[in-house]
Amino acid sequence: MYTVDYSIKQTDKHNIFNSTNVFNIPAILNSIKNYEKNFYAENSKLTKQASYPLIKELKNCVKQKTILTKDNVKIDIWDINPFRCKKYIIFCEGISSEKSNPLQQKIYQKLTDSGWGVIAFDYRGKGKSSGYFSQNGARADMNAVFNYLILQGINPSDIGIIGHSLGSAVAVDFAMRHKTAFTILINPFFKAADMAKKIAQKASMPDIVRKVIRNLPAFLIPLKNNFDNANALKKIKSPVYIIHTKDDPVIPVEHARKLASINNCKNILYTELKGSDHELNDEKIDCCLKFIERYL
Repeated sequence: MYTVDYSIKQTDKHNIFNSTNVFNIPAILNSIKNYEKNFYAENSKLTKQASYPLIKELKNCVKQKTILTKDNVKIDIWDINPFRCKKYIIFCEGISSEKSNPLQQKIYQKLTDSGWGVIAFDYRGKGKSSGYFSQNGARADMNAVFNYLILQGINPSDIGIIGHSLGSAVAVDFAMRHKTAFTILINPFFKAADMAKKIAQKASMPDIVRKVIRNLPAFLIPLKNNFDNANALKKIKSPVYIIHTKDDPVIPVEHARKLASINNCKNILYTELKGSDHELNDEKIDCCLKFIERYL
């Protein structure tokens, strides 16, 4: 698991107040925007420094390729399909993860052993992919991955999505626009604005900014990447499976509980696990496999 310095630069702190030291709302809102930009930039930087060797089970199974998005951004992908299956799962990673993460490799291996091909990729600005991360950019990245599979002759109804942490937002954003086999969300959040409120509680920033974030209605927090899993889930008709750990210290379990209650659970199955692990583990992977086997 990676750790990130969430602090706002000192220059941004001075911009909180004007020259007469009067409460300056525009400057505070601008600082929030700078904080968000710094958050994504620092996480992306970490993934540029992370690269792990293939686990033994995946050696000679991974085809590394570069695909182009419609806006000409190069996306680095792994096409993992040792048994030449005609059905695929696209894995959407968390913001601080890189596709070669050993925990992720383990889930790739288990999925391929279960008869699925897997596409693992790094969003723009992460890992070996070019560009800079953004919500709209991640949407374009997913479209490029999806089109890559369609060109390989894969039917959309044979494509499933798994998203972990921030990847849950990328996954549901795609699934609400495309008909897919299923969507699995591992330790997802409710809305990006809710996460901003939580992160601000512990981040290094001026108290006045922290108070504004805490008290400002979620829809007024000026986020550029305003991921909204709650709204996206309402538009998905295919099966959705949500997995969350009860004492997750990164994303509170209440986020998943609220997501699971959307649509009166008509197409949503929810499993709450004991423990405090935000990252992927064997239990979460096994839950994914049981869901795929039982409901598809």
